[in-house]
Amino acid sequence: MRNTRSTKGGARVPRRSGVGELYVVPRLEELAVDPGVAGVLDAHTLDALTATAIMALNGLLSRKLSLIARMSGAGPEVERDRLITAKEVAKRLGVSCAWVYHQKHLPFEVPFGTVRRFSDHGLSEFIRKLTGT
Repeated sequence: MRNTRSTKGGARVPRRSGVGELYVVPRLEELAVDPGVAGVLDAHTLDALTATAIMALNGLLSRKLSLIARMSGAGPEVERDRLITAKEVAKRLGVSCAWVYHQKHLPFEVPFGTVRRFSDHGLSEFIRKLTGT
């Protein structure tokens, strides 16, 4: 690890010795290539790098699991819910847009500030319950 000043990017922290100079905090890639670089890190910097490494590993493992599930056919890919407008709700229910707006609360309504939005999956479930299918 460099204990000299650097003009390259990266966070800088004080040296452990208390000297006023700064050293560049190594990136995770640098630590992977040369684990000995971690020998000069203070406890706070070590904790910060450890947390970053764990978050990166969680993201990678999550992606890997979703790819494995998709390739193995373990289950259908879950479609993400989307927010729809009152106009789309009215069209699917076969009612006027005014009817949708005059309802105080619909079970598939999603709080979204002052704008009324509705869950597409919630609406589908609502229709399924009404029709008994």
